[in-house]
Amino acid sequence: MNQFDILVKKINKNKLKSPTIFIQALISLLLIQLVHKIVREIPGAINMGGPGATAVPIFAGLLVISIILLILRNKWGLILGITDAVFMLFQPVLVHIILEHPDQNEIWWYPVFPWIQAILIIYFSVLVFRNENKFKKSQKSML
Repeated sequence: MNQFDILVKKINKNKLKSPTIFIQALISLLLIQLVHKIVREIPGAINMGGPGATAVPIFAGLLVISIILLILRNKWGLILGITDAVFMLFQPVLVHIILEHPDQNEIWWYPVFPWIQAILIIYFSVLVFRNENKFKKSQKSML
């Protein structure tokens, strides 16, 4: 067995076997989140300064990597997507409540949108993980 065969085995081991519709839904939610970060959060983080000016673009980069990995049907795209979703659950609390920065437009209900996006990303990621486990169990029963 040469190095190429070992690499192909590792790639196939990390491939997602779930139905495409769940992965497409997850990719679309991650794209919505990415556009939200580019349009709304990165300019706001740069205006506020501090550690948010570097953290928000880093998480936007993680979203891009997650989307690319999910297009390639790699499991690590799920993990990066969940990481960003968990960050999105805590980011409004951190910025607006703990650091006491007011929202740019003085909208008190603004955190609802990122929370809904984050919850949907986590939900579809869990659906894909469940389908992966069902697929593995069904493959074991066939052997």
